[in-house]
Amino acid sequence: MNETFRRIWKEYYKPAYRVAAFVVAGIIMVLSFPNMKKFKYEYEIQRPWRYENIIAPFDFPIYKTDSELLAERDSIMTNFRSYYRRDTMDVATVATNVDNMLRHYQSKFTTICPQTMRADSVRAFVGEKLTQALLSAYTVGIVESPDNSSTELMLVTGNIQEPYELSELLTMREAYTVVVEQLKFDLKEHYGENRAWTQTLVERMPINDLITANVVYDEARTNIERENRLARMSLSSGRMVAGQRIISTGDIVDSQTIKILDSLKKAYDAQDSSNVHTIPVYLGETLMIACLLTSVFLFLYFFRRNDFNSLHCINFILLMMILMVVGTGIATSRNANICFAVPYVILPIMLRIFLDSRVAMYVHMVTVLIVSFLAFNSQQFIVLHFPAGMVAIISLVNMTRRSQILRSSLLVFITYSITYTGYSFWHSGEFAINWYIFVMFASNCVLVLLSYPLIYICERLFGFISDVTLVELSDTNHPLLRELSEKAPGTFQHSVQVGNLAQAVAYRIGANAMLVRTGAMYHDVGKIASPMYFTENQAGNINPHDGMDYEESAQIVIKHVANGVRIAKKHNIPQSIIEFIKTHHGDTMARYFYVAWCNEHKDQEPPIASFTYDGPTPQTKEEAILMMADAVEASSKSLTTYTDDAIDSLVEKIVTLQVDQKQFRMAPITFRDIEIAKQVFKDKLKNIYRARIQYPELMK
Repeated sequence: MNETFRRIWKEYYKPAYRVAAFVVAGIIMVLSFPNMKKFKYEYEIQRPWRYENIIAPFDFPIYKTDSELLAERDSIMTNFRSYYRRDTMDVATVATNVDNMLRHYQSKFTTICPQTMRADSVRAFVGEKLTQALLSAYTVGIVESPDNSSTELMLVTGNIQEPYELSELLTMREAYTVVVEQLKFDLKEHYGENRAWTQTLVERMPINDLITANVVYDEARTNIERENRLARMSLSSGRMVAGQRIISTGDIVDSQTIKILDSLKKAYDAQDSSNVHTIPVYLGETLMIACLLTSVFLFLYFFRRNDFNSLHCINFILLMMILMVVGTGIATSRNANICFAVPYVILPIMLRIFLDSRVAMYVHMVTVLIVSFLAFNSQQFIVLHFPAGMVAIISLVNMTRRSQILRSSLLVFITYSITYTGYSFWHSGEFAINWYIFVMFASNCVLVLLSYPLIYICERLFGFISDVTLVELSDTNHPLLRELSEKAPGTFQHSVQVGNLAQAVAYRIGANAMLVRTGAMYHDVGKIASPMYFTENQAGNINPHDGMDYEESAQIVIKHVANGVRIAKKHNIPQSIIEFIKTHHGDTMARYFYVAWCNEHKDQEPPIASFTYDGPTPQTKEEAILMMADAVEASSKSLTTYTDDAIDSLVEKIVTLQVDQKQFRMAPITFRDIEIAKQVFKDKLKNIYRARIQYPELMK
């Protein structure tokens, strides 16, 4: 029973998972859609109405446009008066403060006042007049820090509020001047014009310490009144009555009609989500999304079978689509125009980097179609985002530097700007552009730079490897490659030659040339552990295998695969490169030691397991190319003469033997690809080993 279950699970797990993944993705997308009917009309100002006559189906308000609301709000804020509170100053308090100051100033009166006058009487007179001057200033009102944004204010005294001009109040400096001048005047009037000591007396008194602001800015009251004023602002400028004609077929859509149609759409959107249309709406959304997702499923099945077979690729594609749809659903629920700021081109950029251009373009098109149902103007949305996605994909062809994403972002911004400008001019018939949309385009393209960290995250989550990472890994300054060149220089040169051969084949048969070249650079790193046991690193006639058992020698050679995997993991080499290390010998044998053992033990059964690599065999086209290139390059060193026939015979023998041993049975490589690979190997080896002319010696 368990065996039957395991067999069924192994056979149907992946197909069932793919179907389930698409179904779950569709459900998530449907749930992210608003539960309301889709307004079925698309319209532009100064364009003829292409649909049937529209009659108001119910009463609804005609909402003001955003520009009208903004202008009205600005008008309200321009005419709004900030609120200030005037505190009543008690006579007794002011008199007490003055008396305390004069007591502290008592000694000055005796010094400054003439000897013929009594200091006590002067101090009493000054106290009376200074108190009157201060009370007079407080009656007018002293404001400490007026709000200079407006020259008008509302002054609240007790329960009474009155409109005031700032010029009607005194600042602290003005109040000081008024009080001092009034006190000087009173003293001169009482003691005579020529009494200079009165001016000295006033100037030396700290009158400034007595003056405090009694008109204070009331921030809480101001904010409340401002919010109340804005809340009372009407959002509508009229009302349509059920049965009233809105527009007829062929009429030109003007600005007033746009307002009415926008208001009708808002009225539809505002309808209760639990109405009778819920089931038809959900059904319609489900059918549309199911149709579009099915097209992606079939595209991958018929045209990208490798991606279809990889569950990681399926998960990655669906996750990117879900993020775009759900993100748009959340954004548009707050602001319809926010769609212009959502970085949709991240999806084609990421798919282009990790998969290929055709998958990126097709999935981008389907995603844009799905998201367009959420956009306010579906036609405009599609027209804007299709070209932007194409430009993003084209700009990343042969991506080898991360800086190309910045260039792609700039090109996307230019594409958005040109497309939007052309669309606006065409549909409006005038040179009118909403510049705020360009700010959103700029925000969009800044967010595209999120692709930088996303590349790293996706490589870790899904096991992908980008061309940028491959370029970094294949750099000979990489620590592991430097170590290989120092400890096993012969192996390093062999790896470089294998990379050149494999890359040439990959270009010809449409494989990933950068991936196979990088795999070639690392496929023999395991030889670092014991470099002298491999002929390409041996100097002179010293061979450690001399005197060793053939089985022991074979195990040392075979072990370089396991050592390579261990060393690569230690240096955090991606798993896709480690697969080249595992598969570059497949499950073939260390043939030299196997044949030598058989020749010495003709009457015994050979221990085949001791001479056989653990495998696995190549699983991808690139791994198959590397196996052929590795064997051909290594065997070419054993040729005694490098004639065309000798090279042709060697390549045919090596590759045919691998085919006969069924080393490519799990790789998606065709016989045609193998024939092309053999021809490329022959041409490359002939160029490498072509005889050079012999330079003549100088005759003496």
